[in-house]
Amino acid sequence: MTETKRKYDLVLLAGGGATVTTAEEGPQIRALAKLKGRRLLDYILAAVRDSRRIGLVALVTGSRELPAFEKLQLPEVLLCSCDGSMAEAAYTAIQRLQAQPGHEAITKVVTVCDDLPFLSGEALDDFIGRAEKLEADGAYAIVTKEACGRDFPTLHRTFFHLSEGDFTGGNVSLVSVNLFPDCIEEMRRVYELRKNPLQLANWLGCRFLAKLVLRRLRLQDVEERVSFLFGYRGRAVVTDYASIGTDLDKPKDWAEAEKYL
Repeated sequence: MTETKRKYDLVLLAGGGATVTTAEEGPQIRALAKLKGRRLLDYILAAVRDSRRIGLVALVTGSRELPAFEKLQLPEVLLCSCDGSMAEAAYTAIQRLQAQPGHEAITKVVTVCDDLPFLSGEALDDFIGRAEKLEADGAYAIVTKEACGRDFPTLHRTFFHLSEGDFTGGNVSLVSVNLFPDCIEEMRRVYELRKNPLQLANWLGCRFLAKLVLRRLRLQDVEERVSFLFGYRGRAVVTDYASIGTDLDKPKDWAEAEKYL
């Protein structure tokens, strides 16, 4: 008998102001820009549909960008807008999901950023399965350097060194709705520092910065410190699915990414 696994609602963060300029179409909203003839959003929604662990989907974007998404007429997606930080946007989407008539109470949601063209349902399901076993208030994906080099060797990523190896941050998380709105400010700060390991370590404390420089920092050290600072239990989910951590930050990444599609 097949086990029925719990489904989680998904928040798709298509942040206001996120644009990309391509030679074919010029500047445009990043999630609606095309790779090999398909919108970036289409690749992500295809992965969501292939997942067996996703329930409702709420897409949150800026108020100026919202009309462009409304024109798409996506019946399976709840649309909302927020012009604040990414954490504030996530909270807005959670409120949108909670307001659905007859929808069961939400305890946790999956969050996904809008720049993951290689994301798959299999990768989402694997992450969710690993994350829920940790019983954490917030679980964040990190990807091994080996996986990125194996699957997308020519796409640039920013890695940070831990005793367990080198990792890059993923763009997928499983978070408790109880984190909002109390932790919004700390979430905003972490997001701003995510691309700079030294500044992030400095935010965590001088002892962490020293350990990072001496290459003695452990994953457990980071988890315990983040949990202390937030007041909730945070854990990292190590994954070999490089698609979760391979985003398109720079225009030059788009042309390179097409080679892998």
